[in-house]
Amino acid sequence: MKRLILVTLLVIGLASLASAEGFEKGKIYLGPTLGMAWSGLGLGVNGEYAIDKNWGIGGEISYTSFGNNYGYSYKDTWTFIGVLAAGSYHFTLKNSKLDPYLKAGLGYFHWGVSHPTGYEGSWGGLGYNSGIGFEGAAGLRYFFSPSMAGRAQVGFPFYLGVGIDFALGGK
Repeated sequence: MKRLILVTLLVIGLASLASAEGFEKGKIYLGPTLGMAWSGLGLGVNGEYAIDKNWGIGGEISYTSFGNNYGYSYKDTWTFIGVLAAGSYHFTLKNSKLDPYLKAGLGYFHWGVSHPTGYEGSWGGLGYNSGIGFEGAAGLRYFFSPSMAGRAQVGFPFYLGVGIDFALGGK
């Protein structure tokens, strides 16, 4: 995982030495996310509004579910739902299809657990508490066209997330 984060940051750093303008003032970027989180895959929806060529504000809804099998047919099922608001800084690159960015935000995280004994609820025993939480990510968009981009990011709540963004509005 550390190598993946280092490689992503290196790519973003090298890309920022080039020149780019994929992120455009006034556009809304909206799309689905497939992410890796804890012991399972997660799904999400990401949205962002470009305030100017460098700053964006947006939100994200994330969901994942995973289980722990203890043998003897005993399995816990965990669910996670996150609703987040975030700000992002986009590095200006001229004449490029790349859009590297850093994102930080706050939101509400809901953790639920279901036990085979019938107990369901929130569980704080392993550090999984529902409540206010943070989001942080480093990412990179690649614009296939002015209205569609692929997106990859590392951070939290998804350790690794990939998605497609559709650009709406703008000039």
